[in-house]
Amino acid sequence: MKVFEFEGKCYRSMSLFCKERGVSYQKKRILCRHYMRAHKDPTIAAKWLLGIEPFKSNEPKTFLYEQDLQKSEERNSKFKDKMYQQFMENF
Repeated sequence: MKVFEFEGKCYRSMSLFCKERGVSYQKKRILCRHYMRAHKDPTIAAKWLLGIEPFKSNEPKTFLYEQDLQKSEERNSKFKDKMYQQFMENF
């Protein structure tokens, strides 16, 4: 991943930063993947996670956000179909 600097310290990976700061790596990765400002500069996502800068829901989103949203809806639909089939078989 990207090397970034936060509060004067250089981090070579997001996972190292998250481990040291005690924040969720998965949340930071998703923020960097889905929002333009965080995608360009990972320190923005770090500030959002640590509460230094407020996160606004109207942040511009990346193309990957729409792609992930579509994949999520497809997985959800498959799961509902599977549960429906199991229900019908056991009824």
